[in-house]
Amino acid sequence: MSSIITSATAPAATKAGFATGALPRWAPGLGLVLLVAVVARLLGRFTGPIPDVVLALIIGMTIRNLAKPKGIEAGTKFTLFYVLRTAIILLGAGLSLQAVIKTGSATLLLIVTLVVTSMVLGLVLARIFQLKGKIGTLIGAGTAICGGSAILTVGPIIGATDEELAYAITTIFSFNIVALLTYPAIGHALGMTQTAFGSWAGTAVNDTSVVVATGFVFGASAGAEATIVKLTRTVLLVPLALIVGLVHAARTHQAETGTVTQRALKAMPWFILGFVAMAGLNTLGVFPPNVGHALTLIAGFLIVAVLAGVGLNVDLKKMVGLGPKPMIVGFLLATIMAFCSYGLVDRLSIR
Repeated sequence: MSSIITSATAPAATKAGFATGALPRWAPGLGLVLLVAVVARLLGRFTGPIPDVVLALIIGMTIRNLAKPKGIEAGTKFTLFYVLRTAIILLGAGLSLQAVIKTGSATLLLIVTLVVTSMVLGLVLARIFQLKGKIGTLIGAGTAICGGSAILTVGPIIGATDEELAYAITTIFSFNIVALLTYPAIGHALGMTQTAFGSWAGTAVNDTSVVVATGFVFGASAGAEATIVKLTRTVLLVPLALIVGLVHAARTHQAETGTVTQRALKAMPWFILGFVAMAGLNTLGVFPPNVGHALTLIAGFLIVAVLAGVGLNVDLKKMVGLGPKPMIVGFLLATIMAFCSYGLVDRLSIR
């Protein structure tokens, strides 16, 4: 099953839904997506280290493969096209370029170095382990930037399948849980300071919510530092998405796709500009604190809904058919990056 989120234009089913004047064709599927997201959000309050995004993915896959609901494809297309882009744009409202500047040159060097290293190493490991398809790129992007959000952003650009998306996200979140349960104890055993641990967690853990949780388990100052470092790291999603779009366009040689420039323009994640614009507005103080916080909360829920949509389109047999190698690559990459991050934090004397 090819990915349903690779289209550069609005889903045809969405347009058809409005043309009839009746209930849009995407309504039943979108309703199910939102229901799963709400349930996952509620259950997430009681599941400890397992976040609501993982629950939404699991619930969605369970429904898809056991109940096999009909008539939801248009709704999931709507979710994975419009809802995803809206969520990414709104995430910008939680970013401040002032916070990026305050991290200091040493921390910025740490973040940029690790992001580039993670992406390159992910591709190298994917080739060494002979991973098929796009999953190596997805795991590299998720480890480099911000876990599920990066995977969901890069996936449509490179034409990843839904099974590859789900597998990559599952791999990233599995390591996140391990990090949350072990990193604070490791940090204390190594005698790390609050700032050093926050920098380590902010660069070595992937999903934003788990980064924040891991930092605050170690200490309040570490949690604040980890949050700033992680948000700074998230800003690099913009150049990563643009570079991936350009590289993918350059490597696409089908005659019908036109010139490299045309392919690049088609592959370009234009909604990233909305992400940058929202971050700029937030930096200029256009959004009152309560508005920025509300937009960030909405973005968080929409990401949960997107994961529900991904789950509702995953064929577990195909996902299992990818084999254990992508999971091994994901954990190996995350472990290597954890050591690299710790070494650079110490080398750069971040205290």
